[in-house]
Amino acid sequence: MPDSITSKVEIIYGHRLRLFKDAETIQARVREIGKVLTQSHYGKHPVVLGLMQGAFVFTADLVRAVDLPCTVDFWRLSSYGTGTKSSQTVHELMSPTVRLCDRHVILVDDIVDSGRTLTYALRRLVEHAPQSITVVALLQNEASPVAVDHVGFISGEDYIVGYGLDVGYELRGLPALYYLDNSRE
Repeated sequence: MPDSITSKVEIIYGHRLRLFKDAETIQARVREIGKVLTQSHYGKHPVVLGLMQGAFVFTADLVRAVDLPCTVDFWRLSSYGTGTKSSQTVHELMSPTVRLCDRHVILVDDIVDSGRTLTYALRRLVEHAPQSITVVALLQNEASPVAVDHVGFISGEDYIVGYGLDVGYELRGLPALYYLDNSRE
C-alpha cells in the first residue's frame, strides 16, 4: 500500500491528492469492524449514531456490515467549517432524534484528531443515559489523546479527504481516502 512519501500525486477535481487507502482496503476494514460489532452487540438492537457530516458514508457502510437490527440516527456537530483547521469550538447543528436512554449506542466518527468533537459528543451523550457507548472511528490521528473502541486506520498529521471527509464541502464522494496537498491546480 502506498504511503504519503511514495504515492504519486493525482489531480482530482482540481485538488492535488495522494492516495492513503484505496476503496477495497476501506471496505475490507469496514467488514472487519462490522463483524466485531455484530458479536459484541448480539441481541442488543443498538442505535448507530453517526456524527455528521463526515461520518455519513462510513456509517452507511458500517450499518450494512453489522448483521443485527439497528436503529440509525445522525448527530450534526461541526468544528471545521470550510477550512482545514479546527475552529477550536464545537457547534451542535442537529441533535439526535431517537431515544438514547437505556439503549446500546454505537457512536460513529469520521476522524478523531484532537479529540475535541468526540469528547464533546461523549459528554453530551452521557446526559441521555444510554446503557452502553461504543466508539468507532474511521480514522484516528496517531497523537490523539482520546480512547476509541474500534479504529479503521491510524493517520498522521496530513489532512485527509474522500469517503465522506471533505475540504470546503468538496471531495466527500471519492470512494478512497487521500492526503490533501495544500496546493490546487
